[in-house]
Amino acid sequence: MLVRSRMSRRVVTVEPQQSVAQARALMDKHRVRQLPVMRKARLAGIVTDRDLRSAGAKAERVADLMTTKPIVIGPNASVDEAARLLRARKIGALPVVEGGKLIGILSASDVLDAFVDLSGVGEETYRLILTGAKGKAAQQQVRQVIAVQRGELKWLHPDSQEPGKVHVRLKSRRIEDIVTGLEAAGFDVNSVVAPSATRSA
Repeated sequence: MLVRSRMSRRVVTVEPQQSVAQARALMDKHRVRQLPVMRKARLAGIVTDRDLRSAGAKAERVADLMTTKPIVIGPNASVDEAARLLRARKIGALPVVEGGKLIGILSASDVLDAFVDLSGVGEETYRLILTGAKGKAAQQQVRQVIAVQRGELKWLHPDSQEPGKVHVRLKSRRIEDIVTGLEAAGFDVNSVVAPSATRSA
């Protein structure tokens, strides 16, 4: 999944000479926590709600407290790379720049939404817990069984505490066939959580 498919294209911006009060009013009006700072159509910095909250009495303009040379990302970068940057730099959003122009902004909330969609948790999915799937070869066999039974695998996650146990989320019209196929392949299906429960999980 690429940044361009998850970023917000309507970006609220501010100029360096605008007052701190104006920046705060913009954030409140548009319910955003970051404002890219533009100078003559070029990205000059970014100001956040944290900057505004910690602004001293001497800070009158956005230029007095903005972060210059903000961390940016391109629209063709992957969302997981964006997540890594947000976490590593401890920031809440990334301006998206292409050809030197600001074309969007990707917030931590946008990234979370993307991962929720990728996980399938918002869909009608089943969650299974299996044992007997130790090693990559066994995990690949689980994937193959699900594919043969026309299931749609959302994710497969090995349990870090119990080798051989894996947690699986998938979509299927006939979960019974998948369970039967997994058991025939030598795996123990310890738990099957139905869609009505997984949507709130």
